[in-house]
Amino acid sequence: MIQYQDTTVLIPQHELLSPNAKFENPVSLFSVGDNVEFVLTSRDQRGWRGSVHALTEARLRNALGNLQPGTAVRARVERFDDRGAWLLAGALVLRVPLAEISWSWIDHPSEVLDLAQEYIVQISTILLEENWLTEKRARNGRVTASIKACLPQPESPRITLYFKATEFQVRTFARVPRRCDAVALFALEALNQHLSVSEIAELTGLPLVSIQEIVALLGEEGLAAGETITQSGERLLAGVVTSKLLNDSGVAGLFASAAPAEQQVHPIDAVAQTYPRHLPTPVFSHKQQSRFMRLRGDELPDGLLLRAQIGEVQREQLTAMLRNPHVHLFLSHTPNWRALKLEVSQHWVLAGLWKSFHAVGRPPFRPPPKERGCDALLMVRYRDSAQQLYWEPATGTLWAPREGGVKAQEASVCAEDFIQHMPDDIAQRLAKAGPGTWCWVQL
Repeated sequence: MIQYQDTTVLIPQHELLSPNAKFENPVSLFSVGDNVEFVLTSRDQRGWRGSVHALTEARLRNALGNLQPGTAVRARVERFDDRGAWLLAGALVLRVPLAEISWSWIDHPSEVLDLAQEYIVQISTILLEENWLTEKRARNGRVTASIKACLPQPESPRITLYFKATEFQVRTFARVPRRCDAVALFALEALNQHLSVSEIAELTGLPLVSIQEIVALLGEEGLAAGETITQSGERLLAGVVTSKLLNDSGVAGLFASAAPAEQQVHPIDAVAQTYPRHLPTPVFSHKQQSRFMRLRGDELPDGLLLRAQIGEVQREQLTAMLRNPHVHLFLSHTPNWRALKLEVSQHWVLAGLWKSFHAVGRPPFRPPPKERGCDALLMVRYRDSAQQLYWEPATGTLWAPREGGVKAQEASVCAEDFIQHMPDDIAQRLAKAGPGTWCWVQL
């Protein structure tokens, strides 16, 4: 029982503990005459009831005042762990998740935050439940904030890379029933021209009974009804004709398998760049190439025909064929390839590197782990007694493989002196290891 002015307040035993307290016997916390801070929670016929447990929730709600999501405040770092940091804005405790501390991904808040240092943060979410005075489970109010939201988002520089682009062709064939040979298709075309069975027999020189059997076969396949061609038969004939026209016209494009998804498909007449002779074959992704060449029909990616700059008439024909159940579309590749010089996002390259490597020296920007990155690069490998190091020329960064290593296929000896661009201690060490080796690295 607590005496507050002229009012007696009952604090049940289960309401005596604060949320963070760990005592088996709450009664041992207090003695007669002690001052107790509590919250009035309810009133019934027996009088007022209070709670020590609800104090933390009450302070949070009081400290919030008029703050709303999107409000920017100054807050001081109180503590942090592997999942984020806790900052104090006046009496308000704010939680900043790890992903909201910096635009560049970090493994621990201590990489960019200092204890007791103030930062500007933006309120992200405010979680407050109802009935918190009477229900302990509702006392879990939380306020999350973001430091990243108060910082300018870094724009990724554009860098130039060479990619191996292989030629592909869009091929089609009509799905003709197995029992329908060339003679059956000829008979179907004749029915489409409103010829009778006897006229077809006279035209082909075949016995009338043979033509009758062929027409019956077409009926069993749903391509004809008596001597009248069905809608399915018309679609089959259209598919046969259009397939031949498209295959003869050579619908084709270029596929740069190791490039970003939106830059993989190019027109067949794309100008090949003059590729430096001292470099190995440009980078190529077997995984992406195999996945692309397995695409069939409506699996073909949206915009493929447009990005390949296929003619409008052909594009309309191909689109119509995708809706024709008698036509099958697929891709085939040729042994021909070209070197394409493309501008890509530096962050896209770094996202791929961070998944397989640790940065050596000053770390570059690190995109979030879920961000898509490259999966193949042409890099220079250096070996010494301590470890293997990889130099990425386009970003000018040096990397050490993560545990488990990387898949690297040697290409040729590197004649360029990249060591001069490395940190002094690393440069001195690698200078004794000899020239580096160009490698195709799968990330």
